[in-house]
Amino acid sequence: MKLNLAQLTLYLCGGIVFTHFTRIPFWLVYFLALSLLLACILSLNKDFIFGILFAGLVFTLGCLLLKNSYTLSPSHISKFIFYKNNIVYTVKGFINSQPYPKDGRNSFMFTAQEIEFHNRNYKCSGDILVQLKDAKNFSYGEALLLRGGIHRPFKLYGRNISAIMRVNMPGSYVRLPENYGQPIRKFAFYLKSRIEKIIYRSLSPLTASILDAMVLGERRNIPAVVYDAMVKAGTVHILVVSGFNVGIVAFMFMLLLKVLRLPKTLRYITAIPCLITYCFATGASPPVVRATLMAIFFLAGFMIRREPDMRNAFSLAALFILLLNPRELFSISFQLSFVSVAAIIFLYPKLKLFFRAEAIKARPLRLIVEGCLVSLSAWLGTLGFILYYFKILSPVTVLANICIVPLATLITLSGFSLVVVSLIFPALAGPFACANELFVLLLLKADNFLIRLPYAYLYL
Repeated sequence: MKLNLAQLTLYLCGGIVFTHFTRIPFWLVYFLALSLLLACILSLNKDFIFGILFAGLVFTLGCLLLKNSYTLSPSHISKFIFYKNNIVYTVKGFINSQPYPKDGRNSFMFTAQEIEFHNRNYKCSGDILVQLKDAKNFSYGEALLLRGGIHRPFKLYGRNISAIMRVNMPGSYVRLPENYGQPIRKFAFYLKSRIEKIIYRSLSPLTASILDAMVLGERRNIPAVVYDAMVKAGTVHILVVSGFNVGIVAFMFMLLLKVLRLPKTLRYITAIPCLITYCFATGASPPVVRATLMAIFFLAGFMIRREPDMRNAFSLAALFILLLNPRELFSISFQLSFVSVAAIIFLYPKLKLFFRAEAIKARPLRLIVEGCLVSLSAWLGTLGFILYYFKILSPVTVLANICIVPLATLITLSGFSLVVVSLIFPALAGPFACANELFVLLLLKADNFLIRLPYAYLYL
C-alpha cells in the first residue's frame, strides 16, 4: 500500500480535527504513537501492512501536534493574567512584529521575557498584543520595559493572541539598548516601509490603499464601502497577498536575474531568499507561506533537474505549515487558501475534460473557457466555507473573476514596476503612477457594475 503526499496530508489533518472535537488524553495519544512507530519498524518488509500502520502513525502525529500546541509552559504569560483585573504589570521584552502607528497609538506584538506585579518578579514567555498611546516611531526587535494593565483577549482577537496590554499613561515605557530582531525580518520590514512610502507618495489615497493591500497585504486603509463591494462580488481575494502575487514577484526576480545574465542555477538560488524576504514583508500569512513554499519547491525541482509536481508541492506546503502550527487548520485564511488551490489542482482537470475545452480550436475562445473553468473550480471549492463563515452566496463570482483578475494582474504588475522604477529612476515613475490610477478606477467600476446585476449576491 503506497501513500502519496496528498494522502499523508489528509491523514494528518484528520488527526488534528479528531483531537479538536474530542478530549482524548495526551498520554493515550503518546502511547499509541509509540506503539504504531514500533509496529511500522517491525513491518518494513510488508508493504500493505506497513502502509496501513504508517497512515495510522501520521493520523496520531496530527493528534499529538494539536495536543502539544495547547500545552503551555508554566511560565507562559497567560498564567499571570485574568479576564478582568486592576493589577498594574511591568513587562520586559521586545517587539516581535512591525509596529502600526495610527491615531496617536502604536500596535505591535510583544514577546515577554519578564513580568512584575505585587512587587514580585517572574520569568515568563509568550506574546502580548500591545496598544501603546504614543506617536513615536518604534521598530521590530526593539527591547522595551512596559507598564500598564493586561487582560485576556476576547474571541474577536483570534486564536493566537493570549494577552492584550494597554499602555496609556505618559512615561509608562522605557526603551532598552538591546535589540532581538532577526536580520532577515529586519530587512523585510525595512523594505516594506520603503515600499509603502513610495506607494502613498506617488498615488491618491484610495489607489494607494488598494495597491498596498495587493502588493503588501495591508488592508487597514481600504474604505469599508470598497471592501464590502468586493465581498459581495466574491473578488475580495485580490486584496489578499497570495500565490498570485508571489508568482508575479518570482517572475520579476527571475526576469531581472536573466537580464543580468546570471547562470540558471544561480538564478534559482538567488530567487529563493528574495521570495522568503517578500514572505516576511507581507506578514507571512498562510496564503503567502503556502505560495512561497510551493515556489521554493518548484525552484528546487528545477535545480536538481526534476520535473516539479504541483500536487506534491501543494501537499508539502500544507504539511510544513501544520507541523509548525497545527491550529492554522482552523483559521479561515488557511482553509480558503488551500481549498481554493486544491480545487484548481484536483477539480479543474476534471471540469476541463468534462466540457472538452481542449477540443475548442479557436485559441482565444479556449483561453476564455479555461479561465471560466478555473474560476468555477475555485468557487465550487470554497463555496461551503464562504456560506458557513460569511453567510453570503455570490453567483456573480465566476463572471467577476474573469473580469477582475486580469485587471488585478495589471495593477500588481504596474504597482511593482512603480516601486522598482521609483527606487532606480524616480523621475520616470509618473507614467506607472498614472497607469495604476487608471487600472484601479477600472477595477472599482467593474466591481460596482457586477454587484448591481440581478441576483449577483444573496445574504443567507
